Amino acid sequence: MKRWLAVLVLAGCSINHRSGDFACEKQADCSSGRTCVEGFCVAPDIDAGVKLDAGQSVCPLGCTSCSVDAKTCTIDCALNGGACNLPVTCPAGYSCNIACSTANSCRSGINCSGAKSCTITCAGRQSCENFSCGPGACNIDCGGRDSCRNISCGASCACDLTCHLGTSLCTGITCKSATCTLSNRLGCTSQGVGCNSCPK
Repeated sequence: MKRWLAVLVLAGCSINHRSGDFACEKQADCSSGRTCVEGFCVAPDIDAGVKLDAGQSVCPLGCTSCSVDAKTCTIDCALNGGACNLPVTCPAGYSCNIACSTANSCRSGINCSGAKSCTITCAGRQSCENFSCGPGACNIDCGGRDSCRNISCGASCACDLTCHLGTSLCTGITCKSATCTLSNRLGCTSQGVGCNSCPK
């Protein structure tokens, strides 16, 4: 009897838990089609986003936190395992708060074309490059060292872009019109004549 117990104990110790195969510290640790979220490589069909409190749904893919009811989405580049090195997309119909807080984040473009609004903070060194605002309200703060290159207000109904003197690079900035360009040419404003056409 004791011999059988010993065999069972040894067998139990030899079980191979495969969850370690999906552990990650950065996006590069995951295979194609999986995203590094909270230390694990997850597939979109398993985890469509970040789980919310009981009784609520899940966040759209790409959001590090959200409110499904209020249609708000936060995309924090410090929390999404390097996903901000790829194009960043605000889910359609959502108001997004996009924190490009890590170095070189959001340089592959930000897509707000289907968003209700986008607030973008370019705090990481050399962050934010090559994107155009969608039709909703767009607010961009360029505070990171050498941040913000080739950014356009595009079709935004109200675009505010702030370039911090001595910190941000802010080259290739295009406002809605000349009347929406700040007098010191350090950004764009939605306060000028014809610069705000958002629905009331």
